[in-house]
Amino acid sequence: MKLTIRFDIGYGPATITTTLATLVAWERKFKMKTSDLADNFGMEDMAFMAWHSAKVQTDHGQAIPVEFDSFVNKLVDIEIVSSAEGKVIPQEVSDTH
Repeated sequence: MKLTIRFDIGYGPATITTTLATLVAWERKFKMKTSDLADNFGMEDMAFMAWHSAKVQTDHGQAIPVEFDSFVNKLVDIEIVSSAEGKVIPQEVSDTH
């Protein structure tokens, strides 16, 4: 599963695509399986995936905070642009975490 996420931490919008490493890191942090995302996907999940991917995908040219909470505090906007499997779409996102 790949998600394309657009985020803005005050430097203008940037777009990343999640990788397998990001999904594994998410599973480890939240103690859930990626198969659970279809039914339980919150803002913290999306922010974590954007943060984790943006640290590695540097072509967006933005300085990404080292700490996750610092990244969240800087977020101005975040949204899912597309999903490779079509299961998680912006209308399904909620702040349940």
